[in-house]
Amino acid sequence: MEELMVYEFRPLFLTMDRIGPFRNSYQIDFTAQDDRPCNFYMMVSRNGLGKTTALEIFACLVDLLGKKDISVFGHEDLDMKGGRAQLDFWLRLRWQGRNRAVVLSIVAGKLGEEVFLLPWTEAQLQQYNAESWHRTGFRSPVAGRYETISSRNDELLQDFLAAIRASAELAPDAVFLQPRLHLPTVLYFSAYRDIPPINEHAGGSAHHNGAYYERSISQPQHWNYRSLHAFAPHNTLWRDSLDNLAVWLKWLDNGSFETAQRLIDEQVFDGTPKRLKGIRKVPPEAMVDAGDGETHRLDRLSSGEKSLVHLLLRIGAHATANTVIMLDELDAHLHIAWQHRLYNLLEKLVVDHPGFTVIMTTHSKDILRRFTAAMNIEKTGIVPGGDLIDRELT
Repeated sequence: MEELMVYEFRPLFLTMDRIGPFRNSYQIDFTAQDDRPCNFYMMVSRNGLGKTTALEIFACLVDLLGKKDISVFGHEDLDMKGGRAQLDFWLRLRWQGRNRAVVLSIVAGKLGEEVFLLPWTEAQLQQYNAESWHRTGFRSPVAGRYETISSRNDELLQDFLAAIRASAELAPDAVFLQPRLHLPTVLYFSAYRDIPPINEHAGGSAHHNGAYYERSISQPQHWNYRSLHAFAPHNTLWRDSLDNLAVWLKWLDNGSFETAQRLIDEQVFDGTPKRLKGIRKVPPEAMVDAGDGETHRLDRLSSGEKSLVHLLLRIGAHATANTVIMLDELDAHLHIAWQHRLYNLLEKLVVDHPGFTVIMTTHSKDILRRFTAAMNIEKTGIVPGGDLIDRELT
């Protein structure tokens, strides 16, 4: 039988009820005015109104893909407080020898049987050029009990979920930022995108008489395929570090490190004498040529440089051909010039990689003005959209 192949995986709607600040049903629409799924999307609000909560729920629902059973949703409002959510995707794929476009809904929370926050009618499916509606996820009628809602009779859904399960923990075979795997993934970046120094006393390395033992060439955390990669802020362990990832890319000897090196030099260090020099052997770590005869570690970069290097290395290493990049607080800890540089980088990623979707939040009025002005300008490869939770920012 012909293998299932995913061509597009785009978010349509996120509906939340009794979750965080969303005490009543609230829906985020990821589509443009012509009903096309957006691939460059911005959410704006003051602190405490739900931007981060929405990203967390989005990530939580995607993490359910492919799971046969669960013991926890991983979000307090879904697990303990009667919250419920539904995330809808437009999915274009090849299955059983034919190309199809369908709507896939992932649900979670306190829901009754056959109860959905957004039931899809035939008319709605036609509106989005989809031929069928498929449902997966888990309902929790009482706290602590979880029941799958995936129908065993839905062959397309079962084949899609089986493909995700079969690929789980599969190591990528692609060169940096040239993904071959077609299955969807979400890369979730919190507002804290630092590169901290490695903790040498917490499994990072053991130093004795000038020798480093535990900083070995080892497969990095997040290396294998998952439907969700959520990157923890300020992780200081060697296995989770960007240095370990850089060393691993160099060790692969397939051009991945050199591609990453060129990209960082072009997108981060352009206009400065700095360059990503290479990998030091003892201790193993990435080194930056400061351009003045000195070298230093990644954690000695400026906050803006660290934010962009963090994003580029993670996206290049972990993206698939169908990737949703979720970035909380694009502007966090960044000078306005660095905010615009990051914005340019994200826009370029979407244009250069047609299967990528960027969802970001911001508090920056400058970035918001730029994004709003661009909404009415046709730009090849960009379908912009946004949700303004806080009307006072207009």
